This record gives sequence, structure tokens and C-alpha cells, in this order.
Amino acid sequence: MLTSRLAQSKGILVGYLGPRSVEMDASYFSKMLASLSSLPSLLSSSTGLGAFASTGSQSVAVVNLVISLAILVILFLLLPWRRLRWPLPMPWDIFRQVSFANLRMVCPESHALDSELLEVTELDPKRFRDVKSDEATLPLQELLEWIAKHPFTGYKGGIARLVAKILWLERGNPDLESEIQGFNDIDLICFLQDGEEQQKAEMKELVDAGLSIGGIPVEAQDVEYSYDTIPHVLATRDLTQNQCIIVSDGAGRVFLINAQICHKHTLQSKTAPAAASDNSTLDDLGNVVAKPRAVGRAIIQWMKGRARIVELSEATTKFYRAQKLPKMTLFQVFCKAKGNEMYMKVYTELLRLGFVDHQQFPHVLWGECYAYVNSLISRHGYRLELESDFDSAAVEKWKEAKYAEQLARTRISIFRDFRFHRMVLDETFLMPYVIADTPLTAGLKGHTDAGQLEHPSREHLTRLRRLQSRTAIAAEGGSLTSSTARFEQTQPGTTFRLGGSEAADSAIRLIRSTAHEKGEEKARQIVERILSSGGAFLEQDDLPDDQHDPLLNQNMFGKLTMTETFLHLCRIAKIAWPRFLASFLVNGFAAVLFVLVINHVVSAYWLLCAAAANALGAWLFISASNHAMLNVLSSMFLALLNIKADAFSTRMFSEVWSRLVGDTRALQGVLESCSELTIEALTAIGAFFVLSSSVEPSCDSAIWGTLLLVLSTGVSMVAISLLAGFSLRHASRMSRSMIGYLYSYMFTSLSNFFETKFIPELFASTTAAYETIQGASLEQRKRLLLIHQVVSIFLRVTEFAALTQALYRIVHSSTDTSCLHSYSIEAMSIPILLSALRRASEALLQLFASVGSLERLFLLSRALLRYSTPRFDGINRIASDRIMVEIPHSFTVSLGSPQFGPFAQIPPLASVKPGSLNAWAMPRGSGATTLAKIFLRIVDAPARVKIDGEHVEQYEQETLNFAIHVIDHAPLPSSVARTPGQGHTLAEYVQLDLEDVGTPLDACLHQAGIWDQVANIPHGIECTEWSSYMTKPEAFRVQLARAIFRASLGTIRMLMVLDPLRHCNASEIDETRRSWIQALRPLMKDTLVLIIDQTSDPRKWAD
Repeated sequence: MLTSRLAQSKGILVGYLGPRSVEMDASYFSKMLASLSSLPSLLSSSTGLGAFASTGSQSVAVVNLVISLAILVILFLLLPWRRLRWPLPMPWDIFRQVSFANLRMVCPESHALDSELLEVTELDPKRFRDVKSDEATLPLQELLEWIAKHPFTGYKGGIARLVAKILWLERGNPDLESEIQGFNDIDLICFLQDGEEQQKAEMKELVDAGLSIGGIPVEAQDVEYSYDTIPHVLATRDLTQNQCIIVSDGAGRVFLINAQICHKHTLQSKTAPAAASDNSTLDDLGNVVAKPRAVGRAIIQWMKGRARIVELSEATTKFYRAQKLPKMTLFQVFCKAKGNEMYMKVYTELLRLGFVDHQQFPHVLWGECYAYVNSLISRHGYRLELESDFDSAAVEKWKEAKYAEQLARTRISIFRDFRFHRMVLDETFLMPYVIADTPLTAGLKGHTDAGQLEHPSREHLTRLRRLQSRTAIAAEGGSLTSSTARFEQTQPGTTFRLGGSEAADSAIRLIRSTAHEKGEEKARQIVERILSSGGAFLEQDDLPDDQHDPLLNQNMFGKLTMTETFLHLCRIAKIAWPRFLASFLVNGFAAVLFVLVINHVVSAYWLLCAAAANALGAWLFISASNHAMLNVLSSMFLALLNIKADAFSTRMFSEVWSRLVGDTRALQGVLESCSELTIEALTAIGAFFVLSSSVEPSCDSAIWGTLLLVLSTGVSMVAISLLAGFSLRHASRMSRSMIGYLYSYMFTSLSNFFETKFIPELFASTTAAYETIQGASLEQRKRLLLIHQVVSIFLRVTEFAALTQALYRIVHSSTDTSCLHSYSIEAMSIPILLSALRRASEALLQLFASVGSLERLFLLSRALLRYSTPRFDGINRIASDRIMVEIPHSFTVSLGSPQFGPFAQIPPLASVKPGSLNAWAMPRGSGATTLAKIFLRIVDAPARVKIDGEHVEQYEQETLNFAIHVIDHAPLPSSVARTPGQGHTLAEYVQLDLEDVGTPLDACLHQAGIWDQVANIPHGIECTEWSSYMTKPEAFRVQLARAIFRASLGTIRMLMVLDPLRHCNASEIDETRRSWIQALRPLMKDTLVLIIDQTSDPRKWAD
């Protein structure tokens, strides 16, 4: 009995091979079993694949395994291991995980040859003679005598290095000779104290007047005014050889002051980055390495022959061998290389160090660096003028900007340098250099003690460092803790949320905590309202239908039934029904091929044709869905742009944005679920047809029971999917409603970013509300996913159980070998049928899970259509070549309540035509903007305003929008943006992306009188924040430039300017008026220019 069952099972397996397998006898099965039993010996034998190849399909499996392993090995070897690094920190690594005490401060290591005590050498100017080079003569004696006459002034840079090397090296030394040959300017420094602003002003006047020392001109950019001490200046130098300075005291004595590392490196002909935080950064492993700028400066000194060795730490060398020097640093190095020989010298050295990649053509690297730097400069809208002149005021502003940049950089160092090893570079670290207290240095010491210890930009860092230095960091339980009172209140997860390090009972902490609690409470109320009612806004139910806000109305659920949703989906499919039908037919053809293969009518090779048909069907369906989605979303966008302007609100913006952008994936997911449901349904129908038609009279003992089992399993899968689907639909609605409110809340918060960031009470409440709403949203998503996962698990278990029972029935149903063909068909059909039913049920689940987003999309579409207004519903052209505007009588427009207002008072306007400036006086607040809305048909005022004898409302809106251009002050009507052109570059705003059609941009800006201001803002015409860099009158004239460009297109017939003199100073009004008249004069001939003046006398606009 067991043998017959085994033979029957073997027959089922052989049935997969085709019709010929029916004729095979038991001897074939015995041979196959013998082959399978010899598999281990075949794999271990020395014959390898040659002996194994005779086993047929098993050899194919081994070949596939070998190919797959080869692919994996190749991919592993081709991975860009050089680019693999420890990931950069993310906000979740810092804000909610660590406190201030968790951050371990590290600092650069001081050089072993250095000392805290500075070397001070008195210099006698008379002992120094003029130093001659091939090109010039350096009058050292005169230079030293000049600073002796000006107390506490000195030289740094080249002169200081030259004097030091003259003292320490013999003439003829290559380093000294290179220093002499390379001298090119004077770096002057003036040490000041508080209250010595007069001395600073006098020196600036002297430099601007053309100061010359020993025949060498002193330029403004070569003079530094420092309130720091001499040790601080030396500690902040970039290279060790630059840590020397020549300075005079109050008695007229001249000193060379240098660090010991400067002296020793000069004798050893070395140069290296100085030990200072400004010259250092952290690599990905927390090692302190030199910054690229410092490495580049050291290489430049080596290239010029000032040193024979560039000394870099092991960590620095390893870091730049892996990451390479950035192109900006390479540009700074290569631009100092004079001639091809020097360029190849430095290129070869960088290649030896491993700091650059090998180039087939070495000079290509210079071209790449030059192009990179040029692209950076061009982004700012500036030209690099190497020969430009600077005055003292400009240089001072530049230096203050550098101090501010340094201040901002150090304040964010915690978030920039924090790594998973929790190390932060101590940005305040400097070598604690001191000048020895001797009678010789008494004058210098007195000046140091009387002055400030550090530059004001570093005072906050000094304080932080003093507090941090008292922090006892110890490892307890694997974490770092602090015993400093400053950090006793900082706790991971609450420090950044509840606020800093103030005491727990302080008033600030109490206010912040209260704001946080109120924000959470308000957010919880919104969440409860959404969960109980389906929407965040309930007051809409009491309003008439014509007063419903589109956003609020579509937030309420229960408006669409499943039938309506299904019908809307069918209408979407109708848009591209030929392609959807073609996809259905192709997939049906693939199902027929599957049926034929299962019935052994055709061989298994036809499965390739079925797969190709399925791929073609998928392509047809995707193209059809894309066509339908494009039509749907474009129609929604057009409906949005055609709604009444007063129906669009700030709150509506976020909802429309989320639907038109975020829900596209949901709509596509719904269509894909429908496609999968169709394909699996066809597959199930085909498998069921094969299963029911393969029954033979002599072999039907178990098939009807199997059919009943499969049918009951399929019905249970569909029933459970439908039951879970309704629950998923409800959870999907709640989840999408929560997400919709989160979109609205996020947009409101980010729209008021300045207030949210700089008002701490608002900061705390906004953070708490966001966290609460996002938590509730994730909870709804968890419920949604949990239902989906549980039902999916149930479907898989049900399929496995049914498959086990069905196959068991077939195997144990009969011993008749004549039924092998029927059993093989049944053994193939049942798994395919059950698998198709399970996948169809999962597609049904996915369809229900996505229906929430789909319903919100349909509801918003319906609301947009309700508020849409036609643009082509009247006179489509202005007949007269010279437009005429007239307001026969004054009238009133209600902007709010018809009884209480507010009201716009529009005075009468006599007939005006092109040819002159038409200025009109209207009091501010009387309705000038409302009048502009009437001209554009944003506000209706029937039978009040005439254009060429016809009332405005008789023209179609599209015609008026082309013919009339309005220049108004922000905020513009129905616009979410606070300033005109927000988010667009200045060029895009003015030219409307039609730069090849109208007047060139520079001509428009010149005519508007704004070109000079645009040329000096950051990024120039590519600036997206141009309105914030300009004054309001200047930004208003950018709108004029746009009007000039539109006029050049030949469509504008009327230009309306509202109060162009607003926000102007009293002394600038006349000049501003003249510039506007000059800009508008070329437009007067063909365009009606109407100026509404609310600031001055309109009669002064007379041309």
C-alpha cells in the first residue's frame, strides 16, 4: 500500500514534465530515486559538475547557485569602500538622546617642541641693513624704526618671518633666501585697548591717505586692528612658522616675540599647522585633524621654499589620503604656483602624499579646481576682481563679518561635530602662551594686563570653557555624567524640550513648562475631536451650504459611501479605458496560457510567453494609470486655480498641497491594487476551471471533497478580507484625517517660523503640540498596519492549512496509476488557486487601507469644483487700441458684514486714456486694493466700472488678466506668500521664465532703476530672498521691472500702480517720484498708466 502511494506521488511530480511523462513506467521512477540518493556522493566526488550534470535539473540548480555567488562576490569587491564612513549625526542622535554633560570636549594636541613661555628678543633697528633681492630692496631698518615711533604696532607674516630667519639662519640658507625673494607686502597690526578708538580712526585716515613705509605702500586690507593680546594673536596663527611677531612698546623699543615651536621649526626647516581649534576639526572617528585650509597653507610654504618638510599628524595624513583635499584648497595652492615647473612640483608632492588622485593629464586638475571656484563665485552673482581696491571701512566690515561667522560656527559646533563616540571639538582651545615677567618686558606686560584677554566674539566661549573645565566627567554604567552645577538639570530627552540648564523652580522653567502642557492639552482635544467625529472642525455643520469653507467641509467624513467611491474610481478608469481594457485582455491571455500549461496541452516553455504577456499587461496598466492620474491631478490643479480668490485661505493651502502631492502615491496604490485584484481573480478563475474540468469518472473519489475544501477556503478568505476591509477603511479615514490636520498644523508653524523660533513660549507649545499630534497619527497608523498584518498572517495560515489538506486528500484518494495525469493537474491547480485567492484578498485589503486618502482626494475635488469660476465667459478682447477707463459715480463695496462693514469707498474717476501719467488721489485704507480686485474680477461690483464703455464684469477674466497689470503692496490678495515672488529667484520673478521672448532682464532692471541694488545683494539675480535684502521701496520697483517685462510682450493695455511712494523717507519722495516717472515714460504711449497716490499730492506726477 505504501509503495503504491509513493508511486502515485512520484507520478504527480513527473506530471510537471509534460505529456510524455504519462507513458513512463516504474523503472524510470526507480532510476530517478537512485539518482537522488546518490546526490551527496556526486557532490563530494572528484568528477565535480561533470558527473552531476547528468542529473538534469539538479545541475541547473548548482549552476544557478554558482552564478549567484559569483555575482555577490563581484558586487562585494566593487563596493566603493573608500567612500564608506561612519554616518553623520542626525537630530535623533542628539536632541532626545543626550544632555550637555554627555558631550566630551577634545582639543588639539600641542607640539612636543613647544612651550607656553614665549621667546622675547629685543631688536636694534640700526643693526638691520637693507635686504636686496633680484626684484626689489627691503628697507628693514626704516620699517623697524617706523613701528618704534608708533607704540604697540607691529608686523606679522612675511616681515616677522624674515627678521626671525635673519637672526637664526646664515645668509645663503635656502629658506632665508626664499623668504627674501618672496617678500611682497606689509602685514601691519595695531594693538588697541578699550577707549582707544581715536587712535584707530587716525590710523585708518593715515592708511586711506596713502601710507607708505620705506617706499612700500600699505593697503587697507593689510592692516589689522586687534583688541586681543599678543599671546592670543600668536596662538591663533595658522602655521608654526607664522607664530612670530614684531611689536614695539610704549618706550619705543622693538621686540621679536615668537613661540618656541616657531624657532625650532625654522631651524629644522619645517612647517606645520599650529595647535589651535581654528585650524582643527574632527574626523569620523573623533580624531583631531588639521583643516584643509591649514594643510593648504603649509603646502604653499613648502612650495615656495620656506621649508623643506611639511609636518602633519598621522591622523591628518590618514584622513586626507582617504578623503583627498577639497578643490577649494587645491585652488588656493595651485593659484600660488608660478610657472609649470612649480605646478608639477606641488602636484607630484600631493600625489606622493596621497592627497590627490592620479591624473592622466595633471593640468586637468587645475582646470577642474578653477571651474569649481568659478562656479561658486558665479552663484553669488559677483565677479572675482583680483585688482579691486579696498578702503578701511570695507575691510573692517569684512573682518567683523569673519568674526560673526566664527561666532556662529562655534555656537553650532555641538550639532556639527557630535559623533556616535560623543566627542566635540573645544572651539575655545588655544595654546596658553605667556610673556615672561622681566624688566625688559614690563611695558608689554602692562599693556597686556590692561587690555582685554580675548576678542569680544570669544567671550561666550571662554565662559563656557571655564564652566566645562570644572566638569568632572566620569563613566557610570556606560554613560558620561557631570557633577557641575551648570549641568545638573540637563537630562537626556528633556533638556532641549523643557529648556536649557536653568534651575527647576525658576520662573522661566515654569513658563516654558506651562506652555508645553497647554500645547499638549490643546493637541489632545483636537485628536479626540478627530477620533470622535472624523474631523477637526465641527462648526461647519451649522453653516449654509454656500458658506462652507472647502477645507473644513471636506475634512468631515461620512460624506462618501463605498458606492460613491467605487463609482468615482470607475470614472477615473474611464479616462483611459482602452488601455485598461487592453491590459485586462492581455492578462486574460496570460491566464489562458497558464490553464493550457496546467492541462499539459502545451509545454512549460509557454510559461515564458505568459510571463511576457503579464509584463506587457503591467506596462499597459501603468501607462493607463499614469494617463488617468495626470488627467485627474491636472484637472484638480486647474480647478484650484479657477476657484474664487476669496475662497482660497492659508489653511486650505496645506490641504491642497498634501492632496496634490502626497496622495498621488495613494491613488496609484489604489489603481495597482485594482490591477493585482484583477490579475489574481483571473488566475483563480482559470485554476478553478482547470480543477473542475480535469475530473475523470474513475478518479473522482476525492476531487469533489477537495473542491469543496478549496471553495470554502476561498469564501472564508474573501469574507475575512471584507470584514477586515471595513475596519481598515475606518482606520484609514482616521489616519488620513489626523495626517491632514498635521499637514495644516505644520504649515501654520513653518509659515510663522520666525515667531516660533524666537518666542520661547510659542516654541514650547508648538513642539509639544506637534509631538502629541504626530504620536496620535502614528498610533492610528499602528492600528491600520496591525489589522493588515494580522489578516495577512491569517490568510497565509489558511492557505497553508487548505493546501496541506487538499494534497493529502489527493495522495491518499486512489491507487490507480491511470489517474496520474488527473492527479498531476490537480496538484498544480490547487496551490495556484489558493495562492491566487490569498493574493487577491491581500490586494482587497490594500485597497481598503488606501481608500481613506482616496476619499479625501474625491471630497477636495468636489469642494474645488463647487467654488470654481469660469475664465472664458464674456468679451474676449478689448476692441480699442487706446484703452479707456471710467468710473462714472462713486460707490461702496462691502468687504464684510453688509450692515457693519468694513466698506471700501471708491470715488468717481473721469475718463482716462494712454499718453500721460494719470495720477489719482485716494486716502489710505479707502479701497485702492479693492478697486484693483474689481479690475481683475476678483471682487464683483456690477455696473460700476467701465473699460471702453463696457462694464468690467462683461469681460472674461482671462482677457482682463492679460490686459491689466496691478502693482500693489504685500501681502497681495489671496496670497499665502508674505512677499511678492517668495520662493522664486529675482530673474524668474521678473521674466516669468520667458527670457527668450521679451526685453532682457538687465534692461528691465535698468529701466526700473533697480539694477545697482540687485547687483549687490547675495546671489544677485539668482537670489530667492531678494525682497528681504532690499528696502520696501526697492522691492516695489522690482514689481515695476516685472510690469515692464510684461509690457514688452505686447499684451498689457493698462498698468495700475498703488501708492508707489509708500515707505519712502520724506527726503527721498521727490527723487523716488522722478525715478518712477522716468521708468514709466516709455510705457505711456501704448499703455494706460494709472497711479493711485496715497502719500503725496497727485498733481506732482504731472509729466
